[in-house]
Amino acid sequence: MRRWDMIELRDVCFSFDGESSVLDHVSLTVGAGERVLLLGSNGSGKSTLARLLNGSLPPSSGTVSVDGAVDGLARLVGYVRQDPRNQLVSAVVSDEVAFGPRNLGLPREEVVARADEALDACGISRLRDRMTSELSGGQQQLVALAGVLAMRPRYLVLDEATSMLDKATRAHVARVVDEVAARGVGVIEISHKPVLRPDRVLAMRGGRLTEGELPREAPAYSRQPCTPRSNHTLRGSKLTAVYGSRPALSDVSLELRGLTLVTGPSGAGKSTLARVLAGVLAQDSGEVTLDGRAVRPGDVGLAFQRPEDQLFCDTVLEDIAYGPRMRGVPDALGAARDAAGAIGVGEDLLDRSPFELSGGQMRRVALAGVVAGRPGAYVLDEPTAGLDADGVRELQALLCRLADEGAAVVVITHDPEEWASCADSLVRLRDGRVEGVGEHA
Repeated sequence: MRRWDMIELRDVCFSFDGESSVLDHVSLTVGAGERVLLLGSNGSGKSTLARLLNGSLPPSSGTVSVDGAVDGLARLVGYVRQDPRNQLVSAVVSDEVAFGPRNLGLPREEVVARADEALDACGISRLRDRMTSELSGGQQQLVALAGVLAMRPRYLVLDEATSMLDKATRAHVARVVDEVAARGVGVIEISHKPVLRPDRVLAMRGGRLTEGELPREAPAYSRQPCTPRSNHTLRGSKLTAVYGSRPALSDVSLELRGLTLVTGPSGAGKSTLARVLAGVLAQDSGEVTLDGRAVRPGDVGLAFQRPEDQLFCDTVLEDIAYGPRMRGVPDALGAARDAAGAIGVGEDLLDRSPFELSGGQMRRVALAGVVAGRPGAYVLDEPTAGLDADGVRELQALLCRLADEGAAVVVITHDPEEWASCADSLVRLRDGRVEGVGEHA
């Protein structure tokens, strides 16, 4: 290894507004083949640092260099973003994975060979002819990773790149990235649930970089037995939903009370089920009811897998208060503040734009907006993706309380173990069908 084969940050500062620092005199080196894990709470500056590493953002001061170069960093540092939809540019999966190599000016045969190799490595060759917009969040994450691997970067930055994947697929991705690192590619993983075995652990705290340690498994949230004051029932009967000629749901029937987990591999139909249950996607056949009445949009609180899809107001407080206002909740602003506090959205964030926040902070805001409306049922799609440990426990406590108060709460998750002590029942989906139902997770 040449002495300059490394990513190097020297005394880097960064600010979005020129006043408050997101990164404060950060220095870092990552060598070829080294695996570094970067931890930190939501809003600590991790994703901002990731964007500086591949040149997506320039530093306000200090220098970022890669193997001695200060320009053209995006060719040297592959970056898999926290939200895959922010980097998918092509309509078809095969075109998406070939996009990077094609823009490197490679011969057509080399582009095709690299794309095929990356699709195979990520286990998604079967998706090559699918539309990227029709994929699940987890499948989109795999496509984004394949597109970056096809460029064969010297370094790889993974920003919560496996947060929407099931356990088996996360393990597969870990093996793929380990093989890449063994070939001399430096890897920086940013994750609250890391999949790699790092050589070094670092932590972001208040915009500064410090030595860290592998996260310990958080103690399971303990839900206290409780008799609900009333029982809302969310029911789906013989639900079918079709995208083009491909069935996403086939004859799904469920009766949901208390806190129910819905799990299954990526592409099983979980997000489609969430939208159908909430009344925002019309099923092709079947019926959805809440307490015996046909569900209409707004009857069921829905937290999308991608929080940006439901944030649109100028400030965080107004965004959280929008749902209560539309539902006629008395003192909508008070309900919004209560929900914000319950899910860990600090007072210092309430007057900021939701689009200035980190991914984890945006998820908290989106969840608070759903809860503040106080519907009788909730459907939350991968609600802990990108949340730090405190955020996970705050959400678990809140949803358990809502279920104990009688709400029907549905949590779609790839991590049922995380919710085992909270759930009343577990539903397993596969290929758009109910594979199994259990009384407890």
